[in-house]
Amino acid sequence: MRTLRLLAALGALTAAGCASAPAERAAAPPVPSPESAALAARAQATDLFYRGKALALAGEGDCARAAFREALETTRVAARPGDASDLAFASDLWASIAVYRPVVDAPARLAEPERPEAEDPHDSLVGAAPVASPEEFDRAKKEVDAAPPGATFDIPVVVNEQVLRAVAFYQFRTPLAFASALRRSGRYLDLMRGILREEGLPEDLVYVAMVESAFKYQAHSRAAAHGFWQFIGGTGRRYGLHRTRAFDERSDPVKSTKAAAAYFRDLYEMFGDWNLAMAAYDAGEGKILKALQRTGARDYWSLAQGGGLRRETRDYVPFVLATALIAKEPARFGFDVVPDPPLAWDVVTITKPVDLARVADAVGATLPDLQLLNSELLTRSTPHGVRSYDLRVPRGTSDLVASRLPGIPAAPEIAEKRVTVRKGETLRKVAARAGVSVAELCDWNDIPRTAKLQKGTVLVVPSRSKGHPKAAVAATSTVPRGEVRGVPTPEAAITRASEVSPFTAAPPLATPAPSAAALPARVDIPAEGFADARPGTAAPARTIRHTVKKGDTLYALAARYGTTIDAILRENGLRSPRSLRAGQTLTLTLAVLN
Repeated sequence: MRTLRLLAALGALTAAGCASAPAERAAAPPVPSPESAALAARAQATDLFYRGKALALAGEGDCARAAFREALETTRVAARPGDASDLAFASDLWASIAVYRPVVDAPARLAEPERPEAEDPHDSLVGAAPVASPEEFDRAKKEVDAAPPGATFDIPVVVNEQVLRAVAFYQFRTPLAFASALRRSGRYLDLMRGILREEGLPEDLVYVAMVESAFKYQAHSRAAAHGFWQFIGGTGRRYGLHRTRAFDERSDPVKSTKAAAAYFRDLYEMFGDWNLAMAAYDAGEGKILKALQRTGARDYWSLAQGGGLRRETRDYVPFVLATALIAKEPARFGFDVVPDPPLAWDVVTITKPVDLARVADAVGATLPDLQLLNSELLTRSTPHGVRSYDLRVPRGTSDLVASRLPGIPAAPEIAEKRVTVRKGETLRKVAARAGVSVAELCDWNDIPRTAKLQKGTVLVVPSRSKGHPKAAVAATSTVPRGEVRGVPTPEAAITRASEVSPFTAAPPLATPAPSAAALPARVDIPAEGFADARPGTAAPARTIRHTVKKGDTLYALAARYGTTIDAILRENGLRSPRSLRAGQTLTLTLAVLN
């Protein structure tokens, strides 16, 4: 029913040129009292929010904007002066709509792309079509059919021709890659299953991560999808994952799995079907919604058979189901693999940047051990410019690390430089001029290898100056123009909804999550918190002071501290970026690293 409702909303608004949303409000029957009017308005605004959300994710920006504005107007008209519950609902509605503002403004940039072929075939288990010979197919079928009862699944696992082809593909065409993924899975399966269980989701969704990245935290695609769950930058930010010059939370098994859980909860709310949700995770919500509308299909298998999906997405769900079938009983399918032991760690809060190699020496571990535990870090050192950082150390070594930290010197900050794109330049030309590889240029700025550069775009690259070896270089990402402005206060939703909406200013990169209590029970807004991806939790904040050094820019400070240019200007009374002077002391409010 959820899918039918979304398709009906999509079809009605797009066919009518977005004119049906105001008509629905005008046609609402009169209500006998202000209390009843407010409740009815909340229900209607919630429906309009969901309609706008579906349209935004489908790439229908103009229609989504119309639905969102109508939701705000409906709330404003029925609001009772001075009523706290009306104000709370309007504030949460405002914040919820603001989450989708980047999608509405730039659907082509933030929409999930079709999956390109993996850079490294070992980074993904969906890099090629599942081709198998008749003999391989028959052998896979016999082994699946002979499975003894006992293996249970909490996602809908079916065995059909597509799934059997995928099983045979893993058995006979890519056995080494699959065996490596099975071995690495030992580190993360229990951890990720526990998170999915806590979030109330099927634990077997963990096999999506296995298919996406083969459990390699550094897996990176040509479309700049990264980490265990292969989030692209826009979707990762929408679900609370951040990337700075020092870390990329898409590579953290805990934070990325919480974000994936929030995303899957959102997808299941849209489609009401786990197979369609997995297909949307691969291809993007908009592509699946449009394919369902175009073909009239009502489930994944009929959609796949009806030619409504590209090959990559047609194969995606069978790959996940085949992975689940084999991973539950690998020996029966010929995989004699000893999984790596589960990761186990203690946490030590440090108050200065430290080199992981020095910490490893202090506790008798290796640098790769520390890097594996702290996989979100992009360099050998912990972040600069933060008051504290929670460093993961091998289980049982926290007291030893704490006692030896005073003797470990602070890690030096690594240099970087900025390159401005000239007219007609390609990635290759910019990389050559900057003295880096194309891969480094794309990875540092979180852009796909197929990106076409515009004149004036500022990119960040590692400095090759003496004393800053390539292995220790820090990374950062460029913030697209228009994504660093702040939203007006939520209270303005009541008084100014008719003339001002969240589309007049972009939300900050870490939009606070709305309160779950103010919206109707069925409203499920994706979490945007820095430390916890659960809906209904907001990222805590803290204030620090920074003395401006020669060469500092607002862009660099915003990227370093995880804030926005607009917030720095506003909090420090600066009129423009030109007001920045060396020696100034700035007040910066930023999310707390947990």
